[in-house]
Amino acid sequence: MSQHHPSSSKNLGALQRFGVGLCISVLCAFGMSAAQAADFSAGRVGFVNLERVLKESAPAKVSQGKLEKEFSTRQKDGAAQDAAFKAAVTKFQTDAPVLAEAKRLEQQKKLIEQERELQRAQRDFQEDLNKRKNEELQKLLVSVNKAVKDIAATEKLDFVLQSAIFVNPKNDLTDRVLKMLESAGAN
Repeated sequence: MSQHHPSSSKNLGALQRFGVGLCISVLCAFGMSAAQAADFSAGRVGFVNLERVLKESAPAKVSQGKLEKEFSTRQKDGAAQDAAFKAAVTKFQTDAPVLAEAKRLEQQKKLIEQERELQRAQRDFQEDLNKRKNEELQKLLVSVNKAVKDIAATEKLDFVLQSAIFVNPKNDLTDRVLKMLESAGAN
């Protein structure tokens, strides 16, 4: 025979009231989440294809031209050094069988040193080029971000994305950003 204690009945009632309150709280929270989700979906969203802007924009083309002009001489010099080294290796391979041992070792040592110097020059060139590319990219990104923010403010957009699985063409701002960058470059 189980005894029913009056206080356990009160505890059970309080527990039930708590459970009902908890359910209502959860439903309210869910309702708010649904409202927030509806608000988000009603939000104004834009998209910018950053890769396209970085390839096609007028400032990107100017930067590319600057880099090509700045590094073309070094690139040609590097190509000439590479061709000279390859020619020296070919000549050594042809002459090596008939060379005296001391002369062959001396030329081989010179080729090894020439190869090291060539590799060092190529690394230096690549490092300098990458550094300048990054500097130009940072300048370009400042301009792109300003253009995107200006368009977003004008259009009263809530979000502007640069990566998406699908973009409705009416939300694509890329052409407008390109035009804005072009007109800013013309000024």
